[in-house]
Amino acid sequence: MKQIINEINKGYAMKCFHEAIEMGINFKLNSKVNEKHFNKEMLNNLLKLPVNESSTEKILKEFKNEILPFCTNFSNVKFMGFPDAGNSISGITGAIISEFMQQNLINSSFCAPIATFTEIAVINWLREIIGYKNKEIKNIWDVGGIITYGGTGSNTTAMLLARENFSNNTMINGVSNPENYKIIIPKGIGHYSIRSASMWIGCGDNLIEVDTIDFKYDLDKLKSALMENRGKVMCVVAYVGDSRTMTIDNLEAIYDLVKGIDKNIWLHADACHGFSLAFSEKLKYKIKGINLFDSISIDPHKVLSIPYCISALLVKNPEKMKLITSSSDLIMQEDFAYGQITPFIGSKSWISLKLWFAMKSFGVKGYGKLIEKRCEMASYLKTQINNSREFVVLNDVNINSVVFMYVMDKNNVKNLSIELLNSLNQAIYNKLLEEGNYYLHKFTIPDNKGIIKKNAILTPLRYMSGNDNINKEEIDKMLKYIKQIAGDLRNEQNM
Repeated sequence: MKQIINEINKGYAMKCFHEAIEMGINFKLNSKVNEKHFNKEMLNNLLKLPVNESSTEKILKEFKNEILPFCTNFSNVKFMGFPDAGNSISGITGAIISEFMQQNLINSSFCAPIATFTEIAVINWLREIIGYKNKEIKNIWDVGGIITYGGTGSNTTAMLLARENFSNNTMINGVSNPENYKIIIPKGIGHYSIRSASMWIGCGDNLIEVDTIDFKYDLDKLKSALMENRGKVMCVVAYVGDSRTMTIDNLEAIYDLVKGIDKNIWLHADACHGFSLAFSEKLKYKIKGINLFDSISIDPHKVLSIPYCISALLVKNPEKMKLITSSSDLIMQEDFAYGQITPFIGSKSWISLKLWFAMKSFGVKGYGKLIEKRCEMASYLKTQINNSREFVVLNDVNINSVVFMYVMDKNNVKNLSIELLNSLNQAIYNKLLEEGNYYLHKFTIPDNKGIIKKNAILTPLRYMSGNDNINKEEIDKMLKYIKQIAGDLRNEQNM
């Protein structure tokens, strides 16, 4: 059988792997974001169950012709939305090797002897970079963090910690009065994972949304919410780069306010994007105070040129992980069996190896330069938009994201219909998708800053410099391209 790696099939395996790698590199260097568009009418062909054996060579050919053209190329220099391109050579190398190694980090001594300790090293590095104090590591409860498959998993585990910290032994006894297990989030910019997590862990849909000023907590409103719900708030979540505007909240002020009212309230920083600033001596001041928070979720796959998936939850006091420890004879009861402290995850592949490779390759200084360049590109776009007549910026450009709208003439924007502007920007986005040359993200957001109309719900475009090949010339071309599309749409609609 040619499907199995062994001495006989070594040459054949090498040939297949080489072809797969070559295909992947060529895909990343393709000139378009999208070659073709998949539609649901094509689904039936994918649903046909394979019955007979087939060679990997034949399957590679089928994939190249029938699957690959429909994939979105985040690595293309014209892809200027979300997510990260995942383009680091070292990161991809680590991802490939980890698949070969077949290590399972649920246990240590047998399933993942050295993998466990390289993962601990990666977590230790991240804690040091973010400003947490590390201690001598004698077991997994000294590490102060876990690797997960995404920010949703990290945030959900943080909410589980907040629940157990709020009411010990709830894991055993259950939640009897979910309305008393409240989570506070900023209104309009909260990530869906927090609301979902609250429901997943049995606390119901009992979030308190607090108004914001410039996409940051209105501290007076936050104080009122805390006082009105005293004794019922288990967690306050702050964003270090929220998923829409990338705004960084007032971390030190939030810490002082919340802990001043109730020291037992769990403070969680969703820093899945913003933690990357910690690598830069020039930019890390923007996240000052993050190390005061009880837990921090970070996503290397969002900002460190790492291929999907890898996230991490870091905990200020490592001992708190004992609150959510699982016990089973299927998980070895040993000092470094990571499966004991990874809720929602059983068997886990060595996903941290790609970050281990990348951090060894870039180093803190190299990553600092990468993040600084991304921020520089975002600042450049902001300047170009501010100098234009046709666009407006809707957010403070704190990191690598620019939220903007095409408004025809910014000097007349206050007189334009919100419905008209939203419709036009939606049409621009649809055209970008259809043509596949450039890509920008799109979502709805309140006009918190009153650029067009205070608190009106807008449908802007968003640039994110997740591709390290983006340059100023390509940004200028993108703006010109959008103006061209907008002009064509206006002519069609006699606007």
